[in-house]
Amino acid sequence: MNDHTLTRRGALAALGALAGCSATNPLGDDRTELDGASVRALVDDSVPAVPERLPVGVGAAHLAASEERARALLDAVPASLGPEEIPNGAMRERIRQKREYAVESLDAATEAPTPFERLDALAGARGEARFAAGAWRAIDAGQTRDDLLDEAGTVRDDRAAFRDRWRYLGGDPAVAVRVHAEIEERVDAGRADIALGEPRRYRVGNPLGVGEIAEEIERARVAVDDAAHCYDRLLASVDDPTGLRTRFLDARRAVRETFEAERDDLPPIDSEEPWQVEGVDTEDTPAAEALEELYRPIDPRHDDGWDDEWPARSLHWAHASLIGLRAFASLRTRVADGETFTVESADDVAAVRGEAVEAVRAAAAEPTILERPALTDAVARLEHADDRLTEVRDDVSVVQIRNEVGQYLVVMARARAVSSASERVVEALRS
Repeated sequence: MNDHTLTRRGALAALGALAGCSATNPLGDDRTELDGASVRALVDDSVPAVPERLPVGVGAAHLAASEERARALLDAVPASLGPEEIPNGAMRERIRQKREYAVESLDAATEAPTPFERLDALAGARGEARFAAGAWRAIDAGQTRDDLLDEAGTVRDDRAAFRDRWRYLGGDPAVAVRVHAEIEERVDAGRADIALGEPRRYRVGNPLGVGEIAEEIERARVAVDDAAHCYDRLLASVDDPTGLRTRFLDARRAVRETFEAERDDLPPIDSEEPWQVEGVDTEDTPAAEALEELYRPIDPRHDDGWDDEWPARSLHWAHASLIGLRAFASLRTRVADGETFTVESADDVAAVRGEAVEAVRAAAAEPTILERPALTDAVARLEHADDRLTEVRDDVSVVQIRNEVGQYLVVMARARAVSSASERVVEALRS
């Protein structure tokens, strides 16, 4: 889950809230207080689960081997490290912390609802555990950066060998583009070049620097192994795989044309203040927060994702961009009709949250291959906003929760746009 990020306007709102009730406070007219208990009570278990899946199976033996590797790395580090083993307190705490992260990731893998989510959790566990194991071995057995160079070279060679045999093959292009996008992410992340250079955070001679390089090697290793496994499973699922790279690029071009035509049809938008709507006072409203967040990814000044060298990943960018554009357009239309979603009571918050939950629930009833990742992200956003609301205490001003209400609006608008955008991408892929 991504960290909650305040928009520029949200940051100003937060500062205004901290400034108190001064008459010079530009947010001074927006000091409505809500009962904290009523706000916390709005959060329930109504958010639907949309776990991440891959449209080809992840082999049980592959998962078992990855888990075995993670546990072996954990076992190489004492569960209890004291001053006698590591006199340096900061170093000891960092190794202990990384080991704990690995344990948490292993627990997440055990509880993961799908094999694909388990795959990712195990990759994280291995990286964290390898840092701890590498740093501890540097302390306990004198391992150095040089001792890791051969392993780093092997990973780099394995990555090159996989790239030599990897082709954009598949059957159903909608299935193939989803799998190849995951392969691209792993091959791109699995370069292992950093493992042949200097640590980024610690000095070369520092045991934590050895741990950092060991972690980079492990993450590169698991990325290459998982990419190769997904590719092999994709090929095994198709009787007669065909080349799809050109189709991916053609589909991206078609979706981009649709995107740009629809963006050109929007009323004039001020890129610095995209929440402005003629005839409607949106200043300091949840609608303004949501419109600003929805506009940022579709701002013509930030179109670099269309030219991504990875064709499957860039088509996913196109898909996400079209979702964002249609979400922005639909929410802006509601705002132009006078609906700013101003919060005056806990019931107002509940109404916006309810719209968001229902929009996700409707879209998630039968999610397609391409819809699922967008809906998984929507659920994560919902849950994060919910978590923030459960943290409010006593009375809370509407200023303090404006970002969370804005997030519900973002989720609602994006969820309602997922289906039509996905249909356009699939149409472009299959035509």
